[in-house]
Amino acid sequence: PIVLARVETHIALQQALRDAHDARREADKLLHCLLPQAAAEEIRSIGTVIPRRYENVAVLFADVVNFTSYCDGHEPEDVVSRLDALFVLFESVAEEHGLEKIKTIGDGFMAAGGLLRETSDPLAASVKCGLDLAALSVNKLNWEVRVGIHIGPVVAGIVGRERYQFDIWGDTVNVAARMAGKGKAGCVALTEEVWRLIADRFDGESLGKQEIAGKGTIPVFEVRKERSLPRG
Repeated sequence: PIVLARVETHIALQQALRDAHDARREADKLLHCLLPQAAAEEIRSIGTVIPRRYENVAVLFADVVNFTSYCDGHEPEDVVSRLDALFVLFESVAEEHGLEKIKTIGDGFMAAGGLLRETSDPLAASVKCGLDLAALSVNKLNWEVRVGIHIGPVVAGIVGRERYQFDIWGDTVNVAARMAGKGKAGCVALTEEVWRLIADRFDGESLGKQEIAGKGTIPVFEVRKERSLPRG
């Protein structure tokens, strides 16, 4: 009886260890779904994400044209299903270009280049990503998308306790969001300052001076496509 009891105790302990390991693995999987990989790893290591300031981060905003009217004219199941398909597509495209998804806000999608993942040229990568987002959303889901991008410093960190939310803040984020509202469907909107950084690699045109909250009236440009490299 003593030996049998010890064997049963040993078996129970082994099962408890396996259950704990499985629970830890599921928790890690969920953490990586909710947060960028680097942030998830930092939480695993020290239990939190230290707020930091990052320089030269390209912030991308994309939203659906006339999304509110689409919601009003379609069943909720259709709206959510198509929006889910759109965001899955956006996540895949952002990953291909080396950007990290930050969050979704209604029908808006925000990603960043050069934040937690090293990117040689976060601005160009973000513009290419934005052009692909706009093109693929029309081709695959028949939804027109506007994109705005800005580059500069941001502050990043985690807020909340019961539900973690990794987010970024700063003037760079605000300008990127406002650019998305100024551009045309299928294009990427930029300030003149940012346009000059990529004008030799992309085709675009001026949208004239526009009123931007917090910035006054400033020139805005739109990018239409990447220029083809000369042969030879």
